Amino acid sequence: LHFGAMPMPILTMAEGRPVTKKWTHVRTGSRDFGSPSLDTTVKIEQVAPRVAGIRGIQKPDELAIALENGSVENESGLSKEKESLTVTETASVTVVDITGLQAESVPASPEQERSLACALVIFMLLSLLQALALSGAVVGGLLSVDWVQFGEGIAFLIAVEVTRRSATAYLRSLFLRNAVHLSAEQVLDIEGPRLNLPHDWLRGLLAKPRTNCRLKLCDVLFRKGGHVFTLTFTLFFNGWLVTDSGALVLSLSYGSLVLICAQAASIWFFRAESYRSLWRLLYLLFGATDRVRDGRFGQRNAMAGSISMMWGVLFAYIIALASLPSSEDEEGLWNLVTQLVMLPLTYGDALGEIVGTPFGRHKFKVRGLGEINEKSLEGCAAVFLGALVPCFIAVATSSQPVLPITWALPVALSVLTTLTETFSFRSTDNFVIPVCNAAFVAVWWRCVGGIMQDSSD
Repeated sequence: LHFGAMPMPILTMAEGRPVTKKWTHVRTGSRDFGSPSLDTTVKIEQVAPRVAGIRGIQKPDELAIALENGSVENESGLSKEKESLTVTETASVTVVDITGLQAESVPASPEQERSLACALVIFMLLSLLQALALSGAVVGGLLSVDWVQFGEGIAFLIAVEVTRRSATAYLRSLFLRNAVHLSAEQVLDIEGPRLNLPHDWLRGLLAKPRTNCRLKLCDVLFRKGGHVFTLTFTLFFNGWLVTDSGALVLSLSYGSLVLICAQAASIWFFRAESYRSLWRLLYLLFGATDRVRDGRFGQRNAMAGSISMMWGVLFAYIIALASLPSSEDEEGLWNLVTQLVMLPLTYGDALGEIVGTPFGRHKFKVRGLGEINEKSLEGCAAVFLGALVPCFIAVATSSQPVLPITWALPVALSVLTTLTETFSFRSTDNFVIPVCNAAFVAVWWRCVGGIMQDSSD
């Protein structure tokens, strides 16, 4: 049997000679099979717990059964001594279910090792550069920081993120086992570094429509759920605990640096197959942000998303500092602008995946880091609405009265967010959306003559 997207040849016995027939509806990654093209009924009596060592088996995901003379007792059964494998066939169709088997480890080539090393070094350098740039701004007097709030922010941020990531990662594991019906080995394939998995691993995992649908739901619930929680928490974090903007940006930057370095070290030093069981703990570092449907690039995609978000927040803050009045003088303006810049990223970007991934029908290809890079028109519409409604609420609940023309600003930002989210390289939209929104608000404030009704704006 050969599992994959191509038809699967099945070796049967008819009139004493082997005959090859086609199976056009191949299923892997769940507990059952689809209907064969033959007018037959297939029954699986027992799943082979181990396939290694059975003669004729090359790989777990490309399973072949070699029949020797005398090894077939009758046309309706197959007996292998010393192996716990029993297959019952009906109408001369031999089927073996390999669900739950660990994907075969494929050693990384030197080119793949170099590519991984370069990616991890770049990620760490980008995080370090951001932290050093902010530190230089503080030393140079360009950025003022309340150090008490900075210390409180770092401690609180680490505590919340450790709790959130651990809980999210654990809940995703439960979902994969109990809702998607993956085996413990398959879940560990997802939670591990995925570097040594076969190139067709993801295709085989998503071959069954029901499994594919539930994995989409898994990514939406746990990856985008964490995205919404983190950004919503950041907005409340700014208004409740750390009110000093400099302390907020600096604490987020150093927190991101620590996280990226820990993730990069875990991937590089524990990427070998011998450390496979250790990833039952290391996967907590990623907190289910490594999308399952990104395949072997899931963890690198998650790291790129985190870094792009931090750079996006930094550049948006720099644009606001350069173009708006001081936050001490215009606190109401800064509160509203912060919400208008970040809310489209928080809810618009998230709603696009929540709607587009399971319900998108009109799909189109995009560029990105992952094995599946596509978006849908339904997702784009959800991005627009997810940005528009929160921005309207922010304007309506502003602590200070706004100019009548300001009511058009949420519409303009929603259109801009939809365009930037759609056409930016995947995993960079966390950078592009806040930067473009901040630049647009700054231009609006200059050209229109203000946002708030206060004449000084």
